[in-house]
Amino acid sequence: MSNERKELIYVICLTGFITITFAFGRYIFSMITPDIVSSLNIDYEFIGLINACHQGAYLLFSLLGGILCGYLSVRLLISSSVILCGLSVFVLAFVDNPWILLVIVTLQGIFAATSWIPMVEFVAKNIQEDNRGKSLGIISSGTSFGLILNGFLIPYILTNDTWQTVWFVFGIISLILGAIGVYWICKLKSAPDLQIEKANQKNEYKTEKLVLRNDKSGNYLKHYVLLVALLILSGLYLIPFQSYIVPLMQEDLGLNEQISGIAWSIFGFIGIFSGFIAGVLADKYTAKRAMIITYSISILSIATVVFVHNAAAALFACAIFGLTYNGIFGLHPTYVTRVLPPEKTAKLFGLLNLSLGVGSMIGNYAGGYIKKMTGSFSLAYQLMLMMSILTVMICIFIKSDRNEEGILYEKHHAEARQDII
Repeated sequence: MSNERKELIYVICLTGFITITFAFGRYIFSMITPDIVSSLNIDYEFIGLINACHQGAYLLFSLLGGILCGYLSVRLLISSSVILCGLSVFVLAFVDNPWILLVIVTLQGIFAATSWIPMVEFVAKNIQEDNRGKSLGIISSGTSFGLILNGFLIPYILTNDTWQTVWFVFGIISLILGAIGVYWICKLKSAPDLQIEKANQKNEYKTEKLVLRNDKSGNYLKHYVLLVALLILSGLYLIPFQSYIVPLMQEDLGLNEQISGIAWSIFGFIGIFSGFIAGVLADKYTAKRAMIITYSISILSIATVVFVHNAAAALFACAIFGLTYNGIFGLHPTYVTRVLPPEKTAKLFGLLNLSLGVGSMIGNYAGGYIKKMTGSFSLAYQLMLMMSILTVMICIFIKSDRNEEGILYEKHHAEARQDII
């Protein structure tokens, strides 16, 4: 089997895994919450507890997932998490106890983290460096593919049946997709591609030399602090933008549900392609440069919402935001795989994913609090605009990940060595 075909199969499988663990395992619950509330006779305080437990489990295992990669096979972690997540989605079809619901939804947060974090190390070891940006961009877009399927199927199912049927249908889909993906992931393991391994080993050696050099100079700590700050800021404004854009359009801008629905659909559709586009930029230039571009585009999106208050501006803002959202989250792991050897990527990415989650929790709470205190989302989006500008500034100061700025490759080695010294 050729390198290209093997890498394509890996990308398809991992994209399907993200669809299962995030679009199905994490986001179906929020789409059918009203039906669950009325059926199980619970209130939204209990729903808040479920969401908090889910998010807390996801954050904790974002960090622990990176640590587990040092003791367990990444294939085992990914495969078991995906199958268990699919099984949990299916089992929810038979749950009628709120506390059992809480436990299972909490477990889904764990499965999402322990599948996504090891994928970064898996990609670093099994996909050639020049294809990692595009690959991770497509993989991160798996959520968008799933959300589109959710949007088509869930309203139809709820119209004709119950919320339990939603879990049943998506549980079957998850188990079938998961089983096919795990089969191919395990099958390809038995026939490793020597060219990919040799190329990756070469890049690992060169990357490790960089890390060791930074350890001696003491600059690595500053570099990691910048990355953590970047991810916290990303959570503070990217996630709340998505969470509150529809309420802002309806309550602050006075737009109807039809317009906000169209805006949301545009965001989801464009999000499918944003990861791939950002990955192409990362592979052609650098992940750092691609992050500067995508974060800068997010500034334009938020500025449009802040300064122009009409339906056309809202639709434009959602389209632009969709162009950056998945792209940014695909660029983070791409960057990590290029500045660290594969065996160290999962731990750092786990820390960064934890930072993103903490930022998103604070940002979502702050956005809701500002709305409650001021009666408007205006101040919240003004703060998001300021934070988006800060992310671009941080991206300018982080290390590059490509030979043209003196990091990884032997090409222009003399120039790179001079820059480092």
